Amino acid sequence: MLRHGNGVKLATGVRGRFLSLPVSARTAAIGLRHFSNGHPSGQDNIAVIGGGITGLASAYYLTKELPRAKITIYEASDRIGGWLSSKRVPVKDGTILFEAGPRTLRPSGNGVLSARHDIPTALVTRRAKPICILPDHLVCMPHPSYGIADNLWSLLTEPIFEKALWSGFTEIFKDPRSEDVKDESVGEFFSRRLSKPVVDRILSAVLHGIYAGDAWQLSAKSLFTTAWRDEANAGSIFAGMLKSRADGVEVTKREAEYLKEMKNFNWDPLLRATLRDSTVFTFRDGLGMLVDRMTRYLVQDGRVEFKTSTPVEDISLSEDRSSICITSKEGSAEYAHAISSLSPGHLNLASKNSGTTALVPKIPSVTVMTVNLYYRTPDLNPPGFGYVIPLATPFENNPERALGVVFDTAYSPSAKDLDQNNWQITNVDELKEARENGQLINVNDFAWYNMPEKPVIQDDVKERGTKLTVMLGGHWWNDWPVYPDEQEGLALAKGVVERHLGIKEEPEVYSVNLQKDCIPQYTVGHESRLKTAHSNISQRFQGRLRVAGSWMNGVGVNDCLRSAYEVVKALKTGRDGTGLEHVGTNEYVRLKAVKAGQKAEE
Repeated sequence: MLRHGNGVKLATGVRGRFLSLPVSARTAAIGLRHFSNGHPSGQDNIAVIGGGITGLASAYYLTKELPRAKITIYEASDRIGGWLSSKRVPVKDGTILFEAGPRTLRPSGNGVLSARHDIPTALVTRRAKPICILPDHLVCMPHPSYGIADNLWSLLTEPIFEKALWSGFTEIFKDPRSEDVKDESVGEFFSRRLSKPVVDRILSAVLHGIYAGDAWQLSAKSLFTTAWRDEANAGSIFAGMLKSRADGVEVTKREAEYLKEMKNFNWDPLLRATLRDSTVFTFRDGLGMLVDRMTRYLVQDGRVEFKTSTPVEDISLSEDRSSICITSKEGSAEYAHAISSLSPGHLNLASKNSGTTALVPKIPSVTVMTVNLYYRTPDLNPPGFGYVIPLATPFENNPERALGVVFDTAYSPSAKDLDQNNWQITNVDELKEARENGQLINVNDFAWYNMPEKPVIQDDVKERGTKLTVMLGGHWWNDWPVYPDEQEGLALAKGVVERHLGIKEEPEVYSVNLQKDCIPQYTVGHESRLKTAHSNISQRFQGRLRVAGSWMNGVGVNDCLRSAYEVVKALKTGRDGTGLEHVGTNEYVRLKAVKAGQKAEE
């Protein structure tokens, strides 16, 4: 836990200690408090509203891209980090790391940003392992980097995928949608292109694992953009895939520019080699470590002021429209620009005086409860990353209304994985420098980067048991007047793992985490709502307010980092915008080869 100045408290809770900072950094940060209070802003004063990962990333990129910027972060709660929350809990022979929210990141696509930052952070990566299929219509947790052979074998041998292959073979012969259809649900789209069983038994599980949402409410246009365009432009999804394979992948001009930037980034060869074949990665002390290190950097930078326990009460333009005014309990302050990482609902409340209608049309969200369970007995779960539960699962097999279960021990190395007698060096040219620096990939497909001389593990115990996280709620709880309390949540989670995994053992330790309104829902018409939001923000705030966050272009941590990155880049180049100016773009280019962190040729 880190406290600094007027109360910066980190989300991690890792090791429960106070972190020391240089006196000069503390003094500089404290001195910044008096810079903007009640004084007209200079052109370099920028407010960041919200201290979650998007807000922190926005401030981080501002310090990198705008060296003269002085930044104030407003956070309503008394802690920094938002939904990222890692904590250690004691057990009889050490400590176990629990993640209340996200636990791993993918190194591809937007994940390049979380891997490439220059804040020293120890990474733990994991390659793909064989997927598992459990009874009662439970689907393994989807991972795009699973091998084709593994996925094909599952399709051919598992009852849950009955008729899925045939649906895929016949998709190319089906008529495309009418031009009058502007958007439709994922369920409607893939029922037309494939079949309803594919939606209810497979795709709904995927969406439970990512969005905790209902396939029959979420937008196909917003969530499956490529497939949606391929049907319109090529006549079918499969035809579009064939065209991409022959002519190159079609991406937006914005995406092509981003890929070129990542291509030109000066990658650490060791980091690149470590991530190249990895499925997921995390940090030594969990994803909360990203918050920890980013906050340390911002505090030590000296240009960033944290205002925790300071909700923003009003956002408005100054009378001469030359600046934006942020009002809180401490009074009003003016800034050249503001970046909001608030949810649409909170942004609407803060900007209610800017117009007669809501700034952002209503974007619903869902509440998720995660229950971390640790058992002394090892290997209580089958191989794999976990499983997610589709809509087709009968009520009697999921009365708890669970979304799925994560096998946390799958991505977290154990003490046995640190035994150098089990390690082997991968013999490829790109790992030459890695070998010289002692980077090793062990037989269990774990790899470490930027670790101390002796790599450490997340679960600090001599003999690790079984660690699971049960995900409950999501769209299942949309109409619930109240949510389960801690003991009720624990009982629900224990019921899930007993029914599905046969685990009757009592957990040695547990943690119940209720995340209210944590995942925005991209329901049918989402793109249209974003366009309206862009128009409203542009008209009412004249380019002074920009938005970033999980409610526009992806709900994951990597997507939030990308959103912050793009907003700051636009500010740096002086482009007009709101953070939503790219929504609905028709500017596309084709890339011959696209792989994050490697070459992308236009």
